[in-house]
Amino acid sequence: MDNQALRQLIQSYIDGTCTAEERLRVETWYKNQSEKNRSGVPEEQIAAARQQIWEKLQPPRIRRMIPIWKIAAAVLFLLGTGYLLYLLLSGPKHTWKDLYAEGNIPYHLQLPDGSDVWLNAGSHLRYPATFKGNERRVELVSGEVCVHATEDAARPFIITSGHLHTRVLGTIFNVRSYAGLPFIQVSVQEGKVAVTQDGDANAMILLPDERATLYTGIKDLVKDTVEAAAISGWTTDQLLFNNERLDMIAVLLENKYNVHISFADTALSAYKVTAGFAAKDSIQEVLEVLSLANNLTYNRKGNNIVFNKQSQ
Repeated sequence: MDNQALRQLIQSYIDGTCTAEERLRVETWYKNQSEKNRSGVPEEQIAAARQQIWEKLQPPRIRRMIPIWKIAAAVLFLLGTGYLLYLLLSGPKHTWKDLYAEGNIPYHLQLPDGSDVWLNAGSHLRYPATFKGNERRVELVSGEVCVHATEDAARPFIITSGHLHTRVLGTIFNVRSYAGLPFIQVSVQEGKVAVTQDGDANAMILLPDERATLYTGIKDLVKDTVEAAAISGWTTDQLLFNNERLDMIAVLLENKYNVHISFADTALSAYKVTAGFAAKDSIQEVLEVLSLANNLTYNRKGNNIVFNKQSQ
């Protein structure tokens, strides 16, 4: 039973309009679930929450008193689901927003702290309506983002992408985390960032034109040198690839043009490509250049594209 259904059932229980069968369901549910859902919460906090709930439920003296069993039912329900405990005990909450870059054009957004964010086509970013506390945290759910983080020494900017966390004070950096790639990459254009994995306190420090790659299968961080401005060229309506693997380029094109790209021979995926395109170029124009530059052919049926070796 979901929370909405439970709330409706409990309300009927409190109003005294539920059937005997529904009352039994509520009491049985609480007996089976409440202790489990309260596990891990200190008893003194539960007692404090119970007292606040009780005070909120007390009716004005001029009104008819609510029967004790009804108040108890409300207390049990709220504590059992953990809903009110969460509100009372978890402290300040963030209201999170979801941003999707639809179509094939990058999306620009200015965050509440003044940081500028460019979200690549087909990407998904979560961020709070306001930054609270001593950090500025956002989440790249999937895709690619370029961040111009404003300087704030008291509140570092942190972006989470899968199991990778990038911490900065003020800088320009790019995070690439597509579902179709077996790695997550962070590259720095200006400033300095610290990159860590889940459960690892040791940070990898990146300076301008350095990149960290986390291979998700083996959880291994590797650093190399790149041309960071080229990697984030998509923010200025350019697609720039400098010695990049063809399978990675394929994933980027899939997200930008809403197509599916595969290889008749898996060895083709490892081809290294150096090329540049304008963001306005059509997928057909991009495919033609990639094919000619790498002695490939391609077959396209609708949104499905297959690369193959060129016949001798």
